[in-house]
Amino acid sequence: MKVLLTGATGYIGSAVTDHLTAAGHQVVALTRGAEPQPGRGWHAQVVGDTADPASLAGAVTPDIEAVVHLAPPSGDADVDTAVIEALAAPLRGTGRPFVYTSGVWVLGATGEAQDIGEEAPVNPIDIVGYRPQIEQRVLAEVAEGVRAVVVRPGIVYGRGGGIPAILVDRARQQEAPEYYGEAGVRWPTVHVDDLAELFVAAVERAGAGTVWHGVGESAVPVRDLARAAGRAAGLLAAPRAVPLERAAEVFGPLFAGALALDQSVSGGAARTVLGWRPERPGPVAELVSGSYRPVEVFGAPDGPETDAEVAAIRRLVAEVEHAQQNELVDRFLGVFRREDPVWTTGHGKRLSGFEEIETFTRKVLPGAMAESTAVYDVERVLFLRPDVAVVNVRQQPVRPDGSRIADRPEGRPFYVLVKEDGTWRVGAAQNTVVAD
Repeated sequence: MKVLLTGATGYIGSAVTDHLTAAGHQVVALTRGAEPQPGRGWHAQVVGDTADPASLAGAVTPDIEAVVHLAPPSGDADVDTAVIEALAAPLRGTGRPFVYTSGVWVLGATGEAQDIGEEAPVNPIDIVGYRPQIEQRVLAEVAEGVRAVVVRPGIVYGRGGGIPAILVDRARQQEAPEYYGEAGVRWPTVHVDDLAELFVAAVERAGAGTVWHGVGESAVPVRDLARAAGRAAGLLAAPRAVPLERAAEVFGPLFAGALALDQSVSGGAARTVLGWRPERPGPVAELVSGSYRPVEVFGAPDGPETDAEVAAIRRLVAEVEHAQQNELVDRFLGVFRREDPVWTTGHGKRLSGFEEIETFTRKVLPGAMAESTAVYDVERVLFLRPDVAVVNVRQQPVRPDGSRIADRPEGRPFYVLVKEDGTWRVGAAQNTVVAD
């Protein structure tokens, strides 16, 4: 299909462009100016501004087979209603899709209800007060022969952006991770690339008049997100609560209220009906060992293929951390290749071959983490070959609650990784203690 996309230059719009294009569609981007933007993957550009509905006249040409409206609301209900009219009117009587982007904040606080679905009544918080009205205006286009669809994303993360990036920036600024409002606040979340795939599914096969929750994890504790954001900022500390009144001074009362909103929202309907499969790492993992932590990369060209390999390497190192922290012997052994691995421990003990590593691990790991453990962060990756990489890791000793043990030195694990049958494994490892 040829798809007109508003908000195409934005955070979500960039991901939707990538996934629509990968699915074989042609993206026509609505942009404020006519200046070309190389590298965007667009088929074409048309000029228009959703803050000026009159500028949208003629944007939906007869060859446009679908419209995805991702541009943020203007803050004026009349303006946003006029935008819907301008974008939807050319589709009337065609049965072509019009996909509108709303959000789970229209549901308000969910209270004791768990994993609420699309049938739940709306109760919007102030920052999205008139959004349900716009949803209904979109869905009314079904009677005019438009395949109107509403998508309500959760808190979007991934690609180093979204609201979680604010948590990381605040942690750096304040030198401590923080969250807002009550300790029990939960956020429904979705990876931006998973969400983009939901938009593709909505364009291709969502029924007329349907509403879909774009939620990968239904209720992630914000304390966990804040702690992970702190680690992404290089801080190992317990998150601190910021009262709503103080948060309002920083973010304004409307956005602060949204950050403090407790919700548990299900995205199960899209999985069942549309076949949507949100499978990317959750927000905590993404903050700890994903796109929010920069890694220096050498020996490989910039691009999505290298990014995918670095992400796989980070997942391997995260598996080392998880297995050690939880004393999971078999999972720890699973990170090593079976053929002639070598490991020199932090105490200088050299282990040669898988059998020696297995014997040592089964003897030492159980009970070793009762009083302290460590976190592992990838800092540099050098690709010697596409299937061989050298990895520098920062290892910081922490207590079981995740706080840094200040009087214990860090380690600098050095891994030689080998990719076998599509999976990275440790071929050689040495852990050197950092000396003052």
